[in-house]
Amino acid sequence: MDSEASLNTLTLRTTYQDPCKRMMNAKGGVQWTEARSPDKEAVGGQWRGAMGAVTVNGVHLEYRLEGASRGETLALAHSLGTDLTLWDGVAEILGRERRILRWDLRGHGGSGAPAGEYRLAEFAAEAVALFDSLGVRRAHFAGVSLGGMIGMQLALQAPERIGKLILSNTAARIGARQGWEDRIRLALEGGMAAVAEGVAERWFTAGYRGAHPESVARVVGLLTSTSRQGYAASCAAIRDADLTNDLRRIQTPALIVAGTEDPTTTPQDGRMLERGIAGARYRELPGAHLTPVELPEEFSAAVRDFLAGEAA
Repeated sequence: MDSEASLNTLTLRTTYQDPCKRMMNAKGGVQWTEARSPDKEAVGGQWRGAMGAVTVNGVHLEYRLEGASRGETLALAHSLGTDLTLWDGVAEILGRERRILRWDLRGHGGSGAPAGEYRLAEFAAEAVALFDSLGVRRAHFAGVSLGGMIGMQLALQAPERIGKLILSNTAARIGARQGWEDRIRLALEGGMAAVAEGVAERWFTAGYRGAHPESVARVVGLLTSTSRQGYAASCAAIRDADLTNDLRRIQTPALIVAGTEDPTTTPQDGRMLERGIAGARYRELPGAHLTPVELPEEFSAAVRDFLAGEAA
């Protein structure tokens, strides 16, 4: 089981790449250029942020560090089949008052997609290595869906690196094993367009789909552009992860955010996390599976209130 695997068993060889350097992402053809780095003078307590990359155990990870020039860091981990831009709305709001760190998970976006099936412990180890490379000793951590599972794994394996934990639209176990096997087969044999069929109805409420078709199309486009190998390997990590019996070992203060209309990780799943994690708080928002996208202001307000509470 992933939660029993120690991060110490993973050698963290990290190579830093200058965020001000022009780089090509893993897909090729896309260049990131940044004119300001974190140590440059900030204006009004804000800086535009830095885009950069680290290499961890041979895996290229692209990240964005932005927001307030000082203050606590909030790390944001995205969901399966998306990338760091999933958090654009939340980062814009919460970045006014704190540093925001987000990155493309292995197998997603501009990050590398190593061969073989992935493990939850590998995602968590790479988060720690990214923190190390950027000099982040401790950060609050928010994750949605797969990102939330990574947050729980990180709280189990490296609790000293997490201040507070925000678990959005996630569960101790997501879906059934056969369902993930079918999804892996579909991705590898049918391609990501086949995977994307019907996903908008699960990710967003009917009201949001009608009012914001461009936003829905953009997020679904993240899925169709995801590496089929990286997607399938990440599905395997979720397939094999069951944190149910480990929730009681999580001592990190946690906020559980559920979507009232989420058919994938239901409010009942969120309540299970609330019962399993000592002292966890629960908040339900009127969204579907991607509440940080559908309701960025409400989500950000819930996170702000939680982080402003008694220090961890």
